[in-house]
Amino acid sequence: MATGDLKGSLRKIEQGLRLLNYPRDVDYTGLIKGDPAAFLPIISYSFTSFSTYIAELLVKCDVELTAKSDLRFIEAIYKLLRDLFQYKPILTKQQFLQFGFAERKMQIVCDIINCVMKKHKELSSLNKAKSQTRKKLGSFKYDLWSNCEKSHADPSGSAMSSKQKPQVERHPESEDGDNLHPPALAAEGDNEELYLNHNVLEVKCEQVLEDDSQIEFLKSQLADCQEKLHKLDWMEDKLHVLEDRLKGKVIIDEKDWNNLLSRVLLLETELLLQSKKIQRGRRRCQRVFISCLDTVHYYPQTHLPKP
Repeated sequence: MATGDLKGSLRKIEQGLRLLNYPRDVDYTGLIKGDPAAFLPIISYSFTSFSTYIAELLVKCDVELTAKSDLRFIEAIYKLLRDLFQYKPILTKQQFLQFGFAERKMQIVCDIINCVMKKHKELSSLNKAKSQTRKKLGSFKYDLWSNCEKSHADPSGSAMSSKQKPQVERHPESEDGDNLHPPALAAEGDNEELYLNHNVLEVKCEQVLEDDSQIEFLKSQLADCQEKLHKLDWMEDKLHVLEDRLKGKVIIDEKDWNNLLSRVLLLETELLLQSKKIQRGRRRCQRVFISCLDTVHYYPQTHLPKP
């Protein structure tokens, strides 16, 4: 969102508040002036009262947003946006709590509403997928149990499969009535088999639930990775633009530049001092030469000693 369009920013905030079903009155004059007291209730409602999924997520992340001062509240919000939503606001915490920066603050609030809506949809879809898998597993378990009870309760043995063993076996050595309780033993075996099938079914149901939860977790991680890759592509494009702008230019650190300027200043002062010394030496030489000429002109040539 570019700055310079205050009415457009207000329209976008109104659209976001409609998506949130914001029930409170909005201080539009405070929003236009950049009053932080007009923005903080909207941010608090977005994270604490809009969605139960978001509130549960804050409880899991051990984030407390109630009963805090404005500075502590903004610090917690900025940390939550950085860690959970990978979003960095364009204003600092101190700038957000000052008057002014109205359009920038509106942009931050709109971004927060978009992040909250996106996370709400993601968590609600995960919850629906889990509930559907549980319903399917429950119906499958109920059908299996009903089939097992019907097959066990059929006395005529019509539901018995062709692979099932007969309940009574006759042995040639005990034809005189030695087989006293084979039907009871067969019934106990059927009960044990039914109990084992029940345990195996429960184990399989638990495994399916764990697999579904792992798949959903992997999907969420994949979505986060895609968002991060998108941000990396955006940063790479920005770097290419900067490289094109900085072609043929030399970038020097501020400390190195200041050090270089101080050295140049020292050299200039040293050269200036040397030039002054040279001028003074020249003046001295001129004075000595003039004095020598004066002495030669003062004494006549006849009075000069012979060589």
